[in-house]
Amino acid sequence: MLGHLIRKEILEHILGLRFLILSGIGAVVIWLSLYSGYAYYRDSLKDYRLAEVATETRMRQMMDADRMVANPYTSWQEINTPHYLIHKPPTSMCIFIRGLEPNLSRSAPGQWTGLRTKMSPAATEPILGFFPPLDLGRMVQVVLSLFVLLFTYDAICGEKESGTLRLVSSFSVSKDRLLLGKFFGALIPILAAFGLPLAAGVGVVLLMPEVQLSDPELMRLGWILIAFGLYLTAFTCAGLFVSSVAHRSATSFALLLAFWVVTIAVVPRLSLIVAEGFRPAPSYQEYQAEKFRIDKERADIDRALRREWSDRHEGWWETPEGQEARHLNYGKIMVKAHEQVKPQLDRLEERFNNQYNARKELAVTLGRFSPAFALKHAAVRLSGTGLDRQRRFEAAYERHKKRDLAWWQKTAILDFLRRAHPAKYGEPRWDISDMPRFVFQEAWSEEEVRATLVDIGILAIWGLVFFAGAYVGMLGYDVR
Repeated sequence: MLGHLIRKEILEHILGLRFLILSGIGAVVIWLSLYSGYAYYRDSLKDYRLAEVATETRMRQMMDADRMVANPYTSWQEINTPHYLIHKPPTSMCIFIRGLEPNLSRSAPGQWTGLRTKMSPAATEPILGFFPPLDLGRMVQVVLSLFVLLFTYDAICGEKESGTLRLVSSFSVSKDRLLLGKFFGALIPILAAFGLPLAAGVGVVLLMPEVQLSDPELMRLGWILIAFGLYLTAFTCAGLFVSSVAHRSATSFALLLAFWVVTIAVVPRLSLIVAEGFRPAPSYQEYQAEKFRIDKERADIDRALRREWSDRHEGWWETPEGQEARHLNYGKIMVKAHEQVKPQLDRLEERFNNQYNARKELAVTLGRFSPAFALKHAAVRLSGTGLDRQRRFEAAYERHKKRDLAWWQKTAILDFLRRAHPAKYGEPRWDISDMPRFVFQEAWSEEEVRATLVDIGILAIWGLVFFAGAYVGMLGYDVR
């Protein structure tokens, strides 16, 4: 009997005009979003390759800086001019989940400089903000979930209004079997209608020559597809639940539309507002202002120590030994000034990170009361288009800046000493072959996958909760 009920529900869905229209629109939306993601990745990859060519060109120019300028002392000015950028390599996973990538920085000055500018696609082309991206994750989260509710809002109450529910109940069909028939009869066509075009689109994308997914990335893509399936299953159960407690299709549709708005838009934003109220964190501007104050204090200490040394060594500039002593001691003074303010910087960094992370964790915990947020949080982390990969890139960038600054100071001082005291340090020569180069090693952490299993589990729990509600509602449902 259960098999007949499932077959009946499937046939009613796939032969209905509503199913044909929504499944057709869903397939077009899926394919367009995949094409948009592929175009975005292709453009990002093109920018990255151009940046790599610019880096190599700039490095060759700096190798020949002593021949490019007439005065050898200006070679260091040439080498310290940030004429090129380094880029974060794009990930193929942004084809499927755009995440935060358009708003995160992916370009920064490629050499040591006072500039700290980092550019994102949204910053370089702000007009793109007027054209929302066709992101596959966003389409599943918003569009396909609405389509699922349109499939299921009248699954039970609609049949009551038409009188067919009373007719089916006259065949001694238990209500739990009737609910299972409704569930599988709706879920199978839904997953087929959206899963088949999704699988076909993903297969075509993976055949593209620019798309090279590693084994960890393929595993993550599989988890994302599982999360999509659980999310649509949860909304299928939500539609059955409301349809089993409402007695009119119009009432069921209104309740499900309100649920859709709340879970998509209200709860995620409200969770951040609540977290800010209970666990406030300083703004980035406040953090930078305090950091600037500490840096100014370091500069004052540095100037005072330099002035004190110059006062004790009058006439240092008159001999090579004096010039040598001045440069060697200035390096020690810089280290000493930095060590005096380092405890303040460490406390500031720790306090800011602790407060920021506490607010974020509370917001994420509250946001998980929305299946839509749980899906987005899992998909963004799995795709590497969120803060995790960005932090790895910025950490590699900061390490590069420190290496580059240390190299620049050491090499520039050695060059000066060679010019001031060639008998001791050797003849001046231009050799920057050991200049540090930026390297970003992609690392897909298994810990991130394990962390996202919490969100995937929450999606499964939401489906079970809604199905249990539908079961309870069906047991007490008046089929007359």
